[in-house]
Amino acid sequence: MSTSQDAVNLHHRNHDHYFKDVSNLKHIDVYRVLILFGVTDPCLQHAIKKLLCAGNRGAKDKTQDVQEAINSLLRYLEMQTENENDK
Repeated sequence: MSTSQDAVNLHHRNHDHYFKDVSNLKHIDVYRVLILFGVTDPCLQHAIKKLLCAGNRGAKDKTQDVQEAINSLLRYLEMQTENENDK
């Protein structure tokens, strides 16, 4: 019978790309996450930032942050289509 730690280890091995070693860091912010995961597109960066902090920044509620993330993702898709049409 498998223990819960065995299940976690199996999940980690099967999805290693979701895990990053940050043992050398005291704190991790949104920008560090983007760098660690190699997110370089500004539309994706903006959407991820909005989703990670949805409703927690004080200025906007969660729904508005999620909608802004969706808008950024839609713009990303538009730009991909524009790029494909330029070929």
